Amino acid sequence: MIIMELFSLRYNMSKKLLRTILIIVAIIALCVIAYCGWYIWQYWHGHELGDSLKDNWGGGSEDITAKSVEIPVDFDSLHEVNPEIYAWIYIPGTDISYPVLQHDGDNGYYTRRAEDGNYFTGGCIYSENYNKKDFSDPMTVLYGHNLRSGKMFAQLNDFSDVNVFDEHRYIYIYTPDKMLVYEIFAAYPFSHRHLLLNYDFTDPAQFDAFFDDVMYKPGLSSNFMDNVELDGTKDKILTLSTCLRGDNQQRYLVQGRLISEIPAKK
Repeated sequence: MIIMELFSLRYNMSKKLLRTILIIVAIIALCVIAYCGWYIWQYWHGHELGDSLKDNWGGGSEDITAKSVEIPVDFDSLHEVNPEIYAWIYIPGTDISYPVLQHDGDNGYYTRRAEDGNYFTGGCIYSENYNKKDFSDPMTVLYGHNLRSGKMFAQLNDFSDVNVFDEHRYIYIYTPDKMLVYEIFAAYPFSHRHLLLNYDFTDPAQFDAFFDDVMYKPGLSSNFMDNVELDGTKDKILTLSTCLRGDNQQRYLVQGRLISEIPAKK
């Protein structure tokens, strides 16, 4: 009798333990399913939002000699999505045509945020608050991910091909009050060092020393425009930075020098 009672007790305990384990497994499974669903949604939402924002882009003028230009970006509509959108970048002949953002206080904010501020692993195109938003610094750096989908700044790595480099000469930046045109003069791999924290480009001597060090160094992934002479006392450089294809511990940089600043038509 005692043996039967012990057996029954163990049996009931085993059933309770099994039931508890099954409940825990079910909860974990539901959490995994919910996470996977959320991850897929945020990825879809981020890409869909990026595509929809291009409805606010009217296709830019590429006349770098114009006296004034129509700004082909509906910044009022973009500001309804996010008031931190302050510019638009466009490289003709590529898919690079995106809003540019900067977050007040957290420089890493948009590495994992879509243009509307919602979480998105693909991030968006952004600058850090080491730079002014009027592009008046001697070195302005814009960041974007190297996405497998080919979006954001993934195509910067294509500038390692000399034909791509030669065929795409200009970067256009639009703000509500002007168009800025940069002539691309360099594309090359670079270390993961933070440009704006490791170099003081406001110091002409450091500006010149940096470019003396990186320009015209031979490399399979490096291309440079011939006979470029940069001047740290007056030149303004735009650097586009993304992860190097095949090595996320390095950066790939595409750099242009400001050659034209055209005001918006009144």
